[in-house]
Amino acid sequence: MRTVVTKRYTDASPEAQAKLAKVFNVTPKYVYMCLTYRADNEKARKIRYAAVHEYGATPMCHCPECETLHNVTEDGRELMVQNFNNGVKLEIDKQTGETWVTNRRGETVMHKQCITIPQLTEIQVMAENM
Repeated sequence: MRTVVTKRYTDASPEAQAKLAKVFNVTPKYVYMCLTYRADNEKARKIRYAAVHEYGATPMCHCPECETLHNVTEDGRELMVQNFNNGVKLEIDKQTGETWVTNRRGETVMHKQCITIPQLTEIQVMAENM
């Protein structure tokens, strides 16, 4: 199983991409590679910075798409439940940070303590790619 990291890119207009290629004396394909983080060196970082600060580009991030429900159980536990398109279910106890990932067959494949947003994002990407 391959886990995909959350995808980042910089959304720039075709005109801005053409101007960046001319200003930095690179090909349009290289500008595209920089804006999609396929090239990540000093020049690529400068191109992304210029795209955002000089040409009005927007930094973007792909996050997993899922249905999110906020439930309170009969015993008072507050849960956030996310159901992904692949049948995987992610449950998080909002008070304790306990996290469960259940596969499409109903088997718990992960149970751990999750206390930070980056940890949650990592778990969401893993659940989306199961």
